[in-house]
Amino acid sequence: MAQIIDAYFLNVHPFIPMIHEARFRRRYADETERHGLTILLHAMTFAVGRFVDVAPEEAVGYEVLERSRREVLLEAFSGMSVERLQALIIVASTDIGNGHARRAWPVVGSLSRTVEYLQLSIEPDEGTPPSLLQPLSALTPSRCSSWTQLEERRRVFWNVFLLDRLCSVMTGWNTSLTSDDVRRRLPADGLLWRKEEDSVLTPFFGIWDKSAGKMGRSISAAYPSTMAHYTTSPAQSGDDPGSVRDTTHSALDMSTVGAFAYCIEATESLSRVTTYFLQPRLDVHDPRELGDWLIRFKELDLRLVHWKMFLPQKWKAPYPTSRPQNKMDPNLTLAHVTHNASMILLHQLIAYPHHDWAWAVRLPSSSSAETCQNAAVEIANITSRYLQTSERGPLANQWAFCIFLSARVLLIHRQYWRDVDVRPEFWDLVRSLETMSQRWTGRDPLRAPLQQQLEVPDLASSYVTSLRTLYQTSQQRLHIPISILGYTQELGQHDGRAPVRARCSDLPAPGTVVHHQESLSRDDRGPVIDADQPAGSSSFQPENSAGTQDLHSISQMFMDQSFLQMDRIITFDDGFFTSTDMTSNPAW
Repeated sequence: MAQIIDAYFLNVHPFIPMIHEARFRRRYADETERHGLTILLHAMTFAVGRFVDVAPEEAVGYEVLERSRREVLLEAFSGMSVERLQALIIVASTDIGNGHARRAWPVVGSLSRTVEYLQLSIEPDEGTPPSLLQPLSALTPSRCSSWTQLEERRRVFWNVFLLDRLCSVMTGWNTSLTSDDVRRRLPADGLLWRKEEDSVLTPFFGIWDKSAGKMGRSISAAYPSTMAHYTTSPAQSGDDPGSVRDTTHSALDMSTVGAFAYCIEATESLSRVTTYFLQPRLDVHDPRELGDWLIRFKELDLRLVHWKMFLPQKWKAPYPTSRPQNKMDPNLTLAHVTHNASMILLHQLIAYPHHDWAWAVRLPSSSSAETCQNAAVEIANITSRYLQTSERGPLANQWAFCIFLSARVLLIHRQYWRDVDVRPEFWDLVRSLETMSQRWTGRDPLRAPLQQQLEVPDLASSYVTSLRTLYQTSQQRLHIPISILGYTQELGQHDGRAPVRARCSDLPAPGTVVHHQESLSRDDRGPVIDADQPAGSSSFQPENSAGTQDLHSISQMFMDQSFLQMDRIITFDDGFFTSTDMTSNPAW
């Protein structure tokens, strides 16, 4: 079991930093405490049994791993505790990475509710007025012996939050944890937590109110950019924009926030693009709705630009390329990969609009296409360098998803613009996914016939298969377009069945943008307006004159040089990847 514990903290913990290693090992060494860790030990066995370096005849087999998973589920749903939540987080993350996303989603849904039942979604003793009806409390702060334990509970919540957001982005489903549920401070810097320092104070992270962010309501008005990103009051956390950082208004010492917190921010940005831009219904023939949708695009674009712009200086130290022994921080690097993926998710509909969208000649399609290409290229560069400099070990599922989005948009660009071939970075991304698949598999245990029958490709491997299939299809049948938003239908959900490919005639799931199954022939749609071409030069005129004026005004905003020249993409040369305390351990 000692090898399992070592393998867990080496391979899984960097991307799921929620168990304090020193405290866990002390509890494991104490026979009176060890029984309470049984469910966690089963979860660890399920997650890292394949990484344990033993003789082949002693390798952990498939049936043992599945038995550990069943033990976790049976015990986890028989009660509520922090350890049960931690075990389910490990199981859900492992299921997704193993290619069993379908059996992970119900666990994620349960986690989202259970963290509320345990009141882990709110900060204890923050002085907020109590409600008239006091909810049943399964956990009490008095049971926490130290700030280290309180921080561990906080990190348990944020890992559930990340699973909830990843589930929403990958599937197109609604998020479960909302501003009504969450009043939580961001996790502290991992170095402070590991050292079991005295209590440190971190800021609250604001979750946007879905009602305030409905289409037609300005995000900028509801969440002004001039507000501080961080607050000291839980009452303000639901009103905090949560995306723009203004340290001149912040009363907190930002040195207490670490790389894991920035990964949470970036993931929430990715989720906001889905929730506030892609999920709302859109009538593309209604000029007023189009105007609201395009304004929302610009607002979200500006928020993403500001997130990059206002990163604290401590996270901007250049990557020391002359010192290869220094490591790129896993969570900070994932945060920046996620930021670039958010840009792709936001800009790709503008870059490659549906051929029926005649009004699309007013869009900054050339600029957005360049943004998508640059973001994909930089994700390829960052990932390749990380794989070169990091120790062997798996990468986060979210990372694989971001790579898939990047490679996919390169294929879409090639098909849309009828390029001779896809950019070479496409194959760099495919190779990175292949490497990630190999790392995820780890040491190959002895495989029983039952495992061979039930085995499915891991997540990264299924992404590789889908990308190669899309590439081959686009080579042979150029007239069949790749659905821009079809990623929710293609991957991570077949669980052993043949990969599901969205037909070009398929419609989006309820609640998503109408007509997002795009035909990608620019010749069918007509030329995209050049960035320097005056808006309004097209002969297309919508029927509604008031809407025409609105669209014309909005298109003028897109042609503004300040919009076109925004610094949107985080590049490897920016060097935002090595934290100041990376001398020996990741700054989780």
